[in-house]
Amino acid sequence: MKADGFHLNSAPKLSNHWGPPLPTNNSNWSMIAFTVSFISGIAAFNFFPFFPASIIILCIAISVFLFKRHKDLKKISFIVLIFAFGFLYSFTRQEKVPEINLPEGEAVVEGDVIDVPEWSNNKLRFTIDQVFIDGKPFQGKVRLYIAQDEPVNKAFASYTLPAGEKVRAAAKLRGPNVLHNPGVYSHDLKEDGIIAVGFISRIQGVGKNTGLTAWINRKRQLLGDIIDNSLSHENSALHKAIIPGLTGNINQEIRDAFSVTGLAHILSISGTHFGLLAFIIFKLIKTLTTYLPEKALTRMTLYITPAQISILVTLPLLVLYVLLSGMSAPAVRSFIMIFIYMLALFLGRRDQWLNSLAIAAFIILMYQPKTLFDLSFQLSFIAVLSIGYAAEKKSEDGRQNTESRTMGRARVHLSTDGGICTFLTDKVKTVILMTIAAVAGTAPLVALVFKQFPLISPLSNLVITPLVCFVILPLGFFSAFFALIFQMSSMPLGGLTDVLSRFALTLVKTFSQVPHSNFHIPNPSIVMIVLYFLSLISIINPSVSPLDKGGIKRGWRLLPLALVICIYLITPHFKGKEFKVTFLDVGQGDSSVVQLPDGKTMLIDGGTQEPDTGRSVIAPYLWSKGIRSIDYLVATHLHPDHYGGLIYIMDNFKVGEIWLNSMRTNEAENFFRKMLEKKIPYRVLARGDALEAKGYRIYALHPYKEFFADSARGQFSNQNSGSLVLKLVSDNASILFTADIETEAEENLLHLGKWLKSDIIKAPHHGGNTSSSEKFLKAVNPQTAVMSVGKHNQYNHPHKETLERYGHAGAMIYRTDVNGAVTMTSRDNAGGLPYKIRTYWDNEFRKVSAWRDEISNLRLLLFCL
Repeated sequence: MKADGFHLNSAPKLSNHWGPPLPTNNSNWSMIAFTVSFISGIAAFNFFPFFPASIIILCIAISVFLFKRHKDLKKISFIVLIFAFGFLYSFTRQEKVPEINLPEGEAVVEGDVIDVPEWSNNKLRFTIDQVFIDGKPFQGKVRLYIAQDEPVNKAFASYTLPAGEKVRAAAKLRGPNVLHNPGVYSHDLKEDGIIAVGFISRIQGVGKNTGLTAWINRKRQLLGDIIDNSLSHENSALHKAIIPGLTGNINQEIRDAFSVTGLAHILSISGTHFGLLAFIIFKLIKTLTTYLPEKALTRMTLYITPAQISILVTLPLLVLYVLLSGMSAPAVRSFIMIFIYMLALFLGRRDQWLNSLAIAAFIILMYQPKTLFDLSFQLSFIAVLSIGYAAEKKSEDGRQNTESRTMGRARVHLSTDGGICTFLTDKVKTVILMTIAAVAGTAPLVALVFKQFPLISPLSNLVITPLVCFVILPLGFFSAFFALIFQMSSMPLGGLTDVLSRFALTLVKTFSQVPHSNFHIPNPSIVMIVLYFLSLISIINPSVSPLDKGGIKRGWRLLPLALVICIYLITPHFKGKEFKVTFLDVGQGDSSVVQLPDGKTMLIDGGTQEPDTGRSVIAPYLWSKGIRSIDYLVATHLHPDHYGGLIYIMDNFKVGEIWLNSMRTNEAENFFRKMLEKKIPYRVLARGDALEAKGYRIYALHPYKEFFADSARGQFSNQNSGSLVLKLVSDNASILFTADIETEAEENLLHLGKWLKSDIIKAPHHGGNTSSSEKFLKAVNPQTAVMSVGKHNQYNHPHKETLERYGHAGAMIYRTDVNGAVTMTSRDNAGGLPYKIRTYWDNEFRKVSAWRDEISNLRLLLFCL
């Protein structure tokens, strides 16, 4: 006996004893309306402080429209009530991050390790909960690190910190650092409940936690050890990511390769893994049931179908998978989605995939309403919605084209008419369609967060995703769990798994190196996103498109989408060419983007390499503005907090030329190797060098060839004082970039007199007290000072006495640790300053206290975000 397969539009037929057929359309759309109303209530609550009048007006308008258009007042009233419930429920579930005062110096931290400690970027990383700091209870989790080169690691030479351990450690704690730059996504650890982070100097185990979570994490750690023993390092990192959810060992090269090929979803346990694993287990169990004796099978199907048996076996295995994957939020969400869908199959409601999706969303948001604004939640549901709709449209087209085709059942007839080729072609088309649907649906979010569009994604997903999810994942999953259950030190079939994994990773790297495989794109505005989705609707639902009327050809439906994309791509090139400088928030480092009046771009310094702010801040910011090339790349001096991020920039941007000072340090050899590898021309600037162009002038004021600081503070200070000092002058404003010069260089610069006077100064050496002397500030006489500093930095920059000197000089002070990125835009002097200053927070919504605030928020929403 054969039963229908595990497909979107197919499921087992139920016996009569299950009762009358369940309602479909009405209940389906009721659930969708229910969930949409609930989501709208959550969204309205979260945006109400910023758009109170707009939300009230919109709610009234929609309510009036619904009551007038629909005669069923009970349903409309129910929708309104659910909206109100979502609004009020969000109010009751809002969580406020507690204000904390962390100890100034080193503190004794004690707590339970609640995850699997992992080595990542030469640091052992783990999280503790049930925390005590200096013997006092602490509300929140703490993320702790052990640097590989710290003496404390001698205790870990042959020992890995066990999961579920109770530990006591000495560490200097600080709040999580979030970098604030316009158009750049930065994850806040506080969203994960982590209130403090710190590096450990001493640690000891003080006991073991015997709870369920600790037991699960110990099994996850053991599973990771089994995988490490069985596979090469790179292949092991892949399997540890997709089976027990341990991602720490994936190196940056692999992450980049998966990202640019549109395969990043493979590296985290997501709906793809759960869905395909469920499909494989379901098919396997259902096939095995067909080999039961015919008499037993016939008797069994009087009560339950093979498909239902398969579901009952599959779900417990998926529960085991979600437990041993660490029960991360994305994994739990994916499990809920698959569980609801399989429950619908079990009940014979296979055609209600949209209903299942709505129920899953409602359950997830009931547990935590703020999940609505979680990036992985949005990407998952939009991707599933896009794929489901595309599959449904394909199914409808298939039924219209051929009545003989049945969804969910594919019989392959080997004949001379090319049936096998037709079958395979159809499957390939389906995979491509699903990939295009997922990419098209999630494209605006990917553009906003990742600033890229992987053009090669349909091909890479067609080739690599089936290989990983249908072959490598099941092989690794069953082998690793077999070894875990039978207490083996390595995986059976480890050799085969290693070979296949290496082949898959080689394919990913090959695809990532295809020229133009990935396209970096600017941030879309909300207006552009709305137009994009409207144009998509005109393609997938032609009845709403004016182009479909009057017999216009089907291909013309693509015209609105093509037009929107063209406008989106060319818009950054038509923005006004003005003198604009953005002092980026790169933590304890320096980086400034200068957009010159002639359309050229200058990048002055690049922040740190660890963490790589070139990758995480500078490149995303440039891409968000539509900038793909840098005309002048300036390394003021070769200290790691200034040149570190420039290496990534040289790898990913076309650089016209590099400007350097005359000092070269051994620690910067990687910078020079990259410069030579990319064959980028360079200039060594000295006092007197100048560049003049229409609308601006650039002067090199320091150093000169014979300069030597001879500082009593040593060689590091000498290198600081040898920094390249540039003055940029436009028709309306002047800025002095002082890098890290200290008092010796400042005294030398005083001889330049009026050449130092500037409207804005980038405060030297992050506001340290060995710079910004009174005489120097008097000579510069700045109206505005910008200090590039990291929050909670170990040097306590900026120093109190430095701030006081700027205050006495009458300068308005901006700090990147407080104000985020600071942007100066030159403008015509109309009775005020000849330039405009905006901070990161000026580009964020502000709580409405006057009607002007809401207008400002609306302007940001529509055109700036």
